[in-house]
Amino acid sequence: MSHTVVRITPQEFAPPAMIDRMRARCLIVGAVFSVALLAIAFTLKDGWTIFLRSWLFSFMFWLGLTLGSLVLLMLQYTSGGNWGRLGRRIWEAAASNLWLMFLFWLPIAFGMKTLFAWTKPEVAATLGADKVHYYLNPTLFWVRGVIYFIGWGLLFLRLLGWSKKEEAGETVPAKFVSIQNVSGFGIVFYGLSFTFASIDWTMSLYPQWWSTVWGMLFMVGQVLTTFCFTIWLFTRLSAVEPVSRIFKIDYLHDFGKLTFAFVVLWAYLSFSQWLIIWSGNLISEIRWYLIRLQHGWQYFGTALIFVHFVLPFALLLSRNTKRSIRRIVAVVFLVLFMRLVDLFWQTAPNFYPGGEQGGLEKFGLGDAAMYVICPIAMGGIWLFFFYLRLSKRSLMPVNDPGFVEMLESKHG
Repeated sequence: MSHTVVRITPQEFAPPAMIDRMRARCLIVGAVFSVALLAIAFTLKDGWTIFLRSWLFSFMFWLGLTLGSLVLLMLQYTSGGNWGRLGRRIWEAAASNLWLMFLFWLPIAFGMKTLFAWTKPEVAATLGADKVHYYLNPTLFWVRGVIYFIGWGLLFLRLLGWSKKEEAGETVPAKFVSIQNVSGFGIVFYGLSFTFASIDWTMSLYPQWWSTVWGMLFMVGQVLTTFCFTIWLFTRLSAVEPVSRIFKIDYLHDFGKLTFAFVVLWAYLSFSQWLIIWSGNLISEIRWYLIRLQHGWQYFGTALIFVHFVLPFALLLSRNTKRSIRRIVAVVFLVLFMRLVDLFWQTAPNFYPGGEQGGLEKFGLGDAAMYVICPIAMGGIWLFFFYLRLSKRSLMPVNDPGFVEMLESKHG
């Protein structure tokens, strides 16, 4: 008996025309909201200050989606799994925006004296020479930031180079171990580098406070954001060719289970941080929470408990929810919104802590408008370049050694 071997080509999974339409819409949204953001910034009395605060908040969200995609790429190369093959092109397109995130980081670096209290001499004098001179100083802030982005960029370029060679049929399975080794090293580098980056860009907003799980809390949030975005886009593309050809509910179920796991992990780390600080009961540690438990900020903390954890946890426990496109998309949109709320709760109270600064009562209409407009403006630009990169290559890694086996296991 003879068997005919049919070779799957990248052209069979060429991006659909809807990606170009989505890219055009994102460019319009990004341009319109960017103009609105700048108009408000120049109109308000403290417009530049409020702009930088909202910019930092927005930057951390979109950086999370970019780096979350990078780390999922590395995890897929080291661990394998069909879920990673389905998301690989999405994550490659998202991680390719690292250069854009570096440009978005520059206003934060140039405006550090407006954002970070440790740059002020009167505050620096209260922190001790060891913190200010050996870590919290403007020069090292710049140096570390550049090192982070160079390291992340080099890792992505190495992964992208392998992916392009694989798509062109120029790789051999024997050399796959090299990309696994790079990915293993990259995961370690990501963990270390972003731990320090999260200290530089968010924890140092309140330099008198520290947390040993701060970096991990952000990293889990980044992967959770990426899974939610992947589910939404995967389901959106599943209605049209070529993704509709291979889409199976089982794939959606796999992503739903991973999302559920990271919702639980985020809650565990958040509760662990609170429990350790509460049990220690030290003034230097509890002030961060005391600011967020009064002056209006407590409502955001309560929402995070019930809407970021309890509700998604209850919904994603259901197998039917994870296998229903409509239901799981509703859940991931809820989680994505709460990721923004979480980042807002972590950053904004440092600028409006209460007392003479009034807490949330001082958070005026102009502040609220900029905090709403800024992530949309930044996101429109980010998504434009994301869709631009996504439209350049096949949507599936058809030359991956396990791709045909993946299709056979689902289609019988």
